[in-house]
Amino acid sequence: MELRELETAIEGVLFAAGEPVDVSRLCLALDIDRPTADAVCQKLMDTYSYERRGIRLIRLESSYQLCSAPACAPYIRKAFETRRPPRLSQPALEVLS
Repeated sequence: MELRELETAIEGVLFAAGEPVDVSRLCLALDIDRPTADAVCQKLMDTYSYERRGIRLIRLESSYQLCSAPACAPYIRKAFETRRPPRLSQPALEVLS
């Protein structure tokens, strides 16, 4: 598998997982050795950081995980903040009951 294909495959696996994925699992799924997996992941980490993308790839002991970039935190918080539902008027409550 070529480097670009490996990067694409790792991105896809990590995105779909939504949680940390152990390096050994990546190696097994992509039929590669650990040094190759670590090198490809490091390249992805560098690329996301250098290009100031909205995602980051982080290493957690022997796992990797995709997460949002810290600079995006205010926008993410605003997009997902809990909004209070509008209050129903007294006549609307009477109709529902």
